[in-house]
Amino acid sequence: MKVTFPLLLCSLFLRWAIAESPDINCIDGIRTAIAGISFDGTDPEDYWGNICTNNLSVTSMWASTKVYCTDRERVAGEEMLSGYCTEYGFVTLTPYNDILPILTDQYINTLPLVEFDDVGAAVIWNHSVLLSKELFTASKRTVSVFTLSYLLDSRYGWGVYGFWGILLVVGMANRFISHIFTSRRVSTPVDVEGHEASPISKSSSGPFASVYHWLQTNLIVPAAFGTHHQRLYYWCTIPTRMETLVVAAFWVLNVILCAVTYDIFWPNLYYTNASQYWRYIADRTGIISYANLPILWMFSGRNNIFLWLTGWSFSTFNIFHRHVARIATVQAIIHSICYSALEADYYAESWKEQYWYMGALATITMSLLLVFSSVWLRKRFYELFLLIHIALSIVTIIGLFYHTKIFDGEYDPYLWPLVAIWVFDRVARFVRLAYCNLHLKLSDRVIGTKTHAHYDQASNLIRLEVTPGTKILEARAGQHYYLYQPLKWKGWENHPFTLAGWKSSDHPAYSTNPALPQDVSSSTSYDLKKGKDKEIQVAAMDTPSSSSGPSSEDASIASIHGQPATEQQLIHKSTTSSKDTLLFFVRPYSSWTLRLRDQCIKSPSSTVETHVLLEGPYGEHSPVHSYENVVFIVGGSGISGAIPYLQEFVLATNLYQSQTPSDGETIEERKTHTRTKRILLIWATKQSAMVRSLCDTELKPFLNHAGIETHFYVTSRRESVATIERDNTEKHHGLDSGVSPDIAYGRPDIRGKVLGFIKDVDSAGKAGGRVAILTCGPAGMADEARAAVHTAMKQGRRGVGYFEEAFG
Repeated sequence: MKVTFPLLLCSLFLRWAIAESPDINCIDGIRTAIAGISFDGTDPEDYWGNICTNNLSVTSMWASTKVYCTDRERVAGEEMLSGYCTEYGFVTLTPYNDILPILTDQYINTLPLVEFDDVGAAVIWNHSVLLSKELFTASKRTVSVFTLSYLLDSRYGWGVYGFWGILLVVGMANRFISHIFTSRRVSTPVDVEGHEASPISKSSSGPFASVYHWLQTNLIVPAAFGTHHQRLYYWCTIPTRMETLVVAAFWVLNVILCAVTYDIFWPNLYYTNASQYWRYIADRTGIISYANLPILWMFSGRNNIFLWLTGWSFSTFNIFHRHVARIATVQAIIHSICYSALEADYYAESWKEQYWYMGALATITMSLLLVFSSVWLRKRFYELFLLIHIALSIVTIIGLFYHTKIFDGEYDPYLWPLVAIWVFDRVARFVRLAYCNLHLKLSDRVIGTKTHAHYDQASNLIRLEVTPGTKILEARAGQHYYLYQPLKWKGWENHPFTLAGWKSSDHPAYSTNPALPQDVSSSTSYDLKKGKDKEIQVAAMDTPSSSSGPSSEDASIASIHGQPATEQQLIHKSTTSSKDTLLFFVRPYSSWTLRLRDQCIKSPSSTVETHVLLEGPYGEHSPVHSYENVVFIVGGSGISGAIPYLQEFVLATNLYQSQTPSDGETIEERKTHTRTKRILLIWATKQSAMVRSLCDTELKPFLNHAGIETHFYVTSRRESVATIERDNTEKHHGLDSGVSPDIAYGRPDIRGKVLGFIKDVDSAGKAGGRVAILTCGPAGMADEARAAVHTAMKQGRRGVGYFEEAFG
């Protein structure tokens, strides 16, 4: 190394200023060489005093400037150097014009030439010198390459934003196109005779449809390899092929950006060849690591705006978040190793510098974040993982601010977005909490959320009924909410639960309510083979509400208080003055859910009124209503993911039947709010008591619906024999007090069910329509369903959509 450590620190201050104008490279190259030469009367500790005011040093610098620099380069360089002499050295630069009178050609010719080997030599010059052509060239190239590397580092850092920017734009465009397609499909009249294919179905064989089918079959639906996606593979999460390609491409991009365009040369006034690699790789990896941080933070939050703009799932962004974190951490580690090697001669002294030990702290905390983000810890001690994650992240941000404090805020634009994103996410959570739980009136008190929890020991399930304080909350299928118990120990804990249904205090007939009547004069089922509707008479169920005499709650599901129901009334009631009571199924597992179970058990009726706050809604409404056939594959409490869609289907189909055709309009030409004609519900759970309980309550309105077919499975071997005998006894003696569903014992053949259903629909030709498969439940069940859909797609089955509800 040819120059001293203080000179290298000086180059840090000048680096971004040099990048603004290449004209200053000439004088800056001369300054760099002159700084490495010792003159009589200079102070080794006074860098700027030596450069700016020492007569021998200044004369040598301006003499070389007159020989090698143009007037434009001299003016630009003098302005830059004068500013830094004042700002950092607190001295005034001796101007060029003050020295110019003595810089005659005769005087310059008498000056001794200094070569590259003279820089840093233990020689003290007692007269001015002139840089040789070779030394000037090497010095100018040194600062030029140093400057260019800074520019490249910054631009390559922006490259990661370009990568994600393009990807997110594609995602948003896809969401927009899908929304238009779904809207058109739902609004297109249903040809129940099946004689004429709709314009949309005709386009299913076009080139765009072929490309879409290929992408779905080969990239979007299948897992990266094998059938593991929701299931862990040796404690590793396996993304889909498309997610894998995105992640792999980002890894490759970062490796390339960190590995290319290093101009290593000799002679170099700053570094040896090895030190050049250490320095430039350290800078590149450090800056790109900083550039990755805003992406890392943005993809981590539940209020990430791109969740809404792209429609991608939280799990997809979480995969991206984890890999960006790994890349940024690896880059930080490389950055630290390279600087440690570069400053090996000053290593002990470096630890006394704040920027050094705070940078080391940030690297350590980033590394610990990776260690404590393991799947094992997240699965077993999620709350501990969360606290560690938050604490280490805060320490990392603080450490990084102090690490780059010496650059006068140059790198703060990478760091302040982290704070802004975090603040935005927390503020958005509080806004959602207020939106869900508070209702303010000028003439009344504040109305809060009310909650009833009931624990059913036989099914090991907590039924949570939450009446939000607000009147404007819009409950829809596909939503999930984070639930808090703020007045309990660890009240900050919150967990996501899928909305399992809702019931209106104004119109309970239009909800997943035990008293929901099915007094429909006729329901429509669809014959796939014949391509036509057939009317099936369905008797009213004997429910408490229907047996107590006529009332508004006994009204037909197709009307409200004797009047035809509107779409707004049926699909969403909460925009009126009524409130929706939201239903959640909670399986006691650990932490908060176990405490809630214990709280219920202490009550003689296993029912308690407790304080629960809602944060939401989150989640996406899967467009299953645009498919003629839907299969719900759910497990355990994952039934929550299916019930709201069943509810919307019943409401929409009965709205369709209750409409009066306009003049000259046939029933087939009326606008319907769902294309779905046939639904298959496959539900597997461990306890038969859970099946019976829900068939007596939430599922009861759907069991005798002509368009819904249900298959129930109990997987627990311990109760299968005893339960079968009890079922037979109850049916034989007429002892069953409620709905007695048909239950099969053992695990369902998901692959066979899915492929058989798709084949059945496909055999009906154009009258069959499209098929949507929606899963919500255990990882193995979801992966089996995904693999079956992929198999069908590979066999050429088009019009098959696969959807997963992440929370059950």
